[in-house]
Amino acid sequence: MRKLTVSHDLQSEIFAPTTPPPVWTPLTKALNKCKVGFATAGGIHLKTQKPFHTAGDFTYREIPIDTPSSELMVTHGGFDNSDINKDVNAMLPIDRLRELAKEGFIGSLTPVLIGFMGGGGNVEEFRNRTGPAIAKIFKDAGADIVLLTGGCGTCHRSATIVQRAIESAGVSTIIIAALPPIAKQQGAPRIAAAHVPIGSNAGEPNNKAMQTAILKDSLNLVGEMKEFGSLKLLPYEYRHNV
Repeated sequence: MRKLTVSHDLQSEIFAPTTPPPVWTPLTKALNKCKVGFATAGGIHLKTQKPFHTAGDFTYREIPIDTPSSELMVTHGGFDNSDINKDVNAMLPIDRLRELAKEGFIGSLTPVLIGFMGGGGNVEEFRNRTGPAIAKIFKDAGADIVLLTGGCGTCHRSATIVQRAIESAGVSTIIIAALPPIAKQQGAPRIAAAHVPIGSNAGEPNNKAMQTAILKDSLNLVGEMKEFGSLKLLPYEYRHNV
């Protein structure tokens, strides 16, 4: 007998996104022995590099770890860039990372950090090309941990895709999210989130103490979190008055 239905399962006319399957690499080293990398979907790059295309771009820029923060800028049209323009460490805490390495809180840093523009991102390109390419850079550098940030909502999606690629390559990751529900729904292995506006995921501009605390707490969580999809709200708050 010919079947009159085309689906064997219950379906709804309402789109219900599903969380991707787990990816998980446990951290097996003490933080002071770990090599740490950082990637941001917030559109940050060297002033001498080609700006990102704000309508949509799946390319990335390598940022040497010894780059002065004054030589970095943001090209992104999907969120308020004013905090990053005040202090790039609010999204890409390159100065704080160097301080943590000098302090001995972490073992060392990867030779390059990565900036990309996740807004309007092409999901298939990020999943099949950009994510694996960035993952290879960190894997080849011997990274044990990679932290990530995202800007707008689409940036958080793109950042989580890249995060999952890095985790799948055998490197432990955590995203410092301003929009943690998006990161969680997209399948982020680990998520840390302070009470901050989009654009200041890593802390209030020029607030060295807050930025350092957010980084240290996030790094500690990489080893403390034991389950895929773990989310921790951090006890730091900053409000952007406009």
